[in-house]
Amino acid sequence: MLKKIFFFFLTAQIYAQTIPVGRPDFSEERFRNQQLISGAHNSFTIRPVSDSTATGLLPASILTSLNTFAPMGWNDGAMIPARGLQTYLTAGFFAKYKALSLQLMPEFVYVENRDFETFSLQGPLRAPMLVLWNSTDIPERFGTSSYSRFRLGQSALRLSSRSVSVGISTENLWWGPGFRNSLIMSNNAPGFLHGTFNSVKPLKTFLGAFEFQLIGGRLEGSDVQPLASDYIVNGINYLEPKSKDSRYISALTFNYQPRWVPGLFLGFSRAFHLYTSDMGSGLTDVFPFILPFEKKSTPLEDAKRRDQLASFSARWVFPASHLELYGEMGWNDYSTSFWDWFLSNEHSRAYLFGLRKVFPQSPGRYIRLALENTSMEMTADRLVRNNGPWYRHDFVRHGYTNEGQVLGAGIGPGSNLQTFDLAFVRPSSIAGFSIERFAHNMDYFYDAFTNYDQKWVDLMWGGYYQKRVGSYSLTGKLNFAWMRNYEWVLDKNVLNAQLQLSATRYF
Repeated sequence: MLKKIFFFFLTAQIYAQTIPVGRPDFSEERFRNQQLISGAHNSFTIRPVSDSTATGLLPASILTSLNTFAPMGWNDGAMIPARGLQTYLTAGFFAKYKALSLQLMPEFVYVENRDFETFSLQGPLRAPMLVLWNSTDIPERFGTSSYSRFRLGQSALRLSSRSVSVGISTENLWWGPGFRNSLIMSNNAPGFLHGTFNSVKPLKTFLGAFEFQLIGGRLEGSDVQPLASDYIVNGINYLEPKSKDSRYISALTFNYQPRWVPGLFLGFSRAFHLYTSDMGSGLTDVFPFILPFEKKSTPLEDAKRRDQLASFSARWVFPASHLELYGEMGWNDYSTSFWDWFLSNEHSRAYLFGLRKVFPQSPGRYIRLALENTSMEMTADRLVRNNGPWYRHDFVRHGYTNEGQVLGAGIGPGSNLQTFDLAFVRPSSIAGFSIERFAHNMDYFYDAFTNYDQKWVDLMWGGYYQKRVGSYSLTGKLNFAWMRNYEWVLDKNVLNAQLQLSATRYF
């Protein structure tokens, strides 16, 4: 039997090269838009997506970003939230031999990391923020000097067949239908080392098509050391040093396209993480997603000191109308029983929903409209049972992060975002603009303030342009953020500008 399986892998056609999540040349954007015109076969809720182009040199990219006042932006992988100039570089190659493939695409980032006005820990506003800082690893500023990192980036070694692939990778992942946020997995943080078993194209059965990805990986801390003086209140030091252990993450995402409902994709994702020193060696330690959802069925769960998140998603594509509707709903804590969830399904809940619409004009020319709303703030259920903000945990006190950035929604714990984006797409160019409302950490606001006028909310707007010129793709973005009550200081209103320029060379 094993011999037959091995022979299958060696003789199958390979679809192993991938389009990196968030590549600056808008390649993913065009791929998703095309589904609304010609029909959807891939759910586009498990990324990176496979590409069967020829072996050889992969596209090389350089991206520079400048923030004038404070950090702005997310979903940028190896880059960090920072003021000043930062530069990102990547290049690589792809090679395959029969069923074995190697994608080597390292990344380098250099960040000026200039000083900026961070959160003020003064007076009664301190305590709620200390709770968050002690149970997450999301520094406002990554140290006090310049920052640079070299990583393996979007690299992977795989053994693949026509339908499935197994391997080891450091690629960024994106799970879910959102384009600005994802509750469980996005490219907001740097990619992490993980083993993966995944489909490379929809697996067709008499019930419909299935896609999946199973990973087990290693998460790291930011190594940014906080100032002990920031944690001293009335002479008492409230700093709780974090473990220096790495963390183990095990996660599964699954997508089903019913045979009888064309264009509908139903998804489910579940992720666990814990410190490696707390990890056992049993099957449920390595693959905890097979555990029941009910806490009453897992009495030793708290003893394992692990955290979990889960979400359901749906994406429905209507090619005749060139439209897609989608949504994702997730929970940061699981219920004691089914009836507990039934009575209080808003407990620890977050969600996003959106739509995309394409207006064809002529072959290769169309207008694309995208709307998305993300809500991460705690619901009113917190009044009777506090679950804490998303991505933080009392036991896993780095929170759901890698190298200091959230693995899920880039807006972060307790935050909300509404996005309007309009693009004019041509065969060799894309021009567009966006308007967004970004409400920062509403969970902290409700804990710390009684004045509703003191919410920190940004009005963000900007434009972008991408042009293909021969073997090059050139992109420019200019975004502004009018920050109202910056860092929750009443009537402190500031303007930040962000300029991004990138160039991609194809071989």
